[in-house]
Amino acid sequence: MSRRAAIYCRISQDRDGAGLGVARQEADCRALCERKGWQVVAVYPDNDVSAYSGAPRPKWQELLEDVRAGVVDAIVCWHVDRLTRSPRELEDVIDLADRHGVELATVTGEIDLATPTGRLIARMLGAAARHEAEHKAERQRRQRRQAAEAGKVAGGGTRPFGYEDDRMTIREDEAEVVREAARRALALESLASICRDFHKRGVVTTGGRPYTASSLRRLLASARISGRREHRPRSSWETTRPLVGEIVADAVWPGIITAEDSDRLRTLLTEPGRRTFDGNGARSYLLTGILHCAKPAENHRACGWRMVGRPRSGVRRYVCPNTPGVASCGGTATNAERTDNHVRDMVLAALASEQFLARLSKQEPSMDEELLAEIRADEEELEELAADFGARRISRAEWMAARTPFEERLTANRARLARISPRSALAGFLGSYEDMQERWQHKLNDSQRRAIVAATVHRIDVLPASPRKKWDPDRFVFDWVV
Repeated sequence: MSRRAAIYCRISQDRDGAGLGVARQEADCRALCERKGWQVVAVYPDNDVSAYSGAPRPKWQELLEDVRAGVVDAIVCWHVDRLTRSPRELEDVIDLADRHGVELATVTGEIDLATPTGRLIARMLGAAARHEAEHKAERQRRQRRQAAEAGKVAGGGTRPFGYEDDRMTIREDEAEVVREAARRALALESLASICRDFHKRGVVTTGGRPYTASSLRRLLASARISGRREHRPRSSWETTRPLVGEIVADAVWPGIITAEDSDRLRTLLTEPGRRTFDGNGARSYLLTGILHCAKPAENHRACGWRMVGRPRSGVRRYVCPNTPGVASCGGTATNAERTDNHVRDMVLAALASEQFLARLSKQEPSMDEELLAEIRADEEELEELAADFGARRISRAEWMAARTPFEERLTANRARLARISPRSALAGFLGSYEDMQERWQHKLNDSQRRAIVAATVHRIDVLPASPRKKWDPDRFVFDWVV
């Protein structure tokens, strides 16, 4: 009886998307079916999908389902490694042969899964294919590392935003957008807020899509925009590359922003507590998390819990949350509109004071230049270490041991550098009280207003309300930054 054959074709890399490799495999498989007298009932092509990477292979899964459903009883492929390079998946094919009587034929040689010898040959071929794939992946990783250490341009993918198609020449109109986004992010404006503004102005990615908080985060965290090359290796079990990698060299292309601003951004955007969702709505409560409940608890210490925005009967309020299972007291609340206006007036009055600004300027870290120099020196030491490892002057174990103290020091210093950035929220805002009030009211969004408050005060404690006063500004105790 003629068997109902399914042809499975796969090629792991098809950079031009032409599918020529798959087409050649199909032609050879059809010729084999004709010689064997089998009827081809379906072709299952997975183009540009690697079996080794673990990426989903939709046509392969569809083929397995059709085998189980009895639609096909033979599988034809060009070579056994086109089916899989995983011994585990090869065992699944052998199970199919046992349960459903599926016969396997390959263009490169007969494999009889019905006999122990045929299965042994299939397993040996599968193990050899797995070894070849792992060896190839290791070579590719080393090549990518060497290219990164040489500062070379990485190929593939879409054109990077801010650069021309050659990936080296700055495209000035897009570069200015990058600089603007960097300034606003360093001023602690939310990425969602910047994206909303970009959407209104028609700023899109090189792929023509509107920016989201996650795509803008990837752009600003990339070392590329500072003219530096980073290496971001991905393990075989990981589906995405890490947001930031190891900076291994100065790149052959110019930077759009400075290395110092890039370090601040990379630290700021990778803070563990940072919220990374793509919010489309504006912040509805200006002072959430800045206000702290100061109602005395049973131990005579203040509650200290961060207050959140919650309306009651249509009136917007800040409250100490009454949440089961947490230590908040739930006993303090204040009208949000009046509180926002009071905090605004206090902050603007402080920023209009010459004495306050003088104290603020004295608080600017004097070690900024020294810190930047130390960071750069450690980066250069890491580059030299990587070069020594690449030239085999030191072993991998020596390289790993030597780099650890440098990386720990870099992490700490970059975090210190990032703490300087909140003051940049005040750049371009300072002026007379009236000028600042005008900018606050008509030029800023809530994310920018919040950044200015955060650059001016550490926190604001809210005392319990007095039953004799509907509104009492003395309830608010400001912990100024100076």
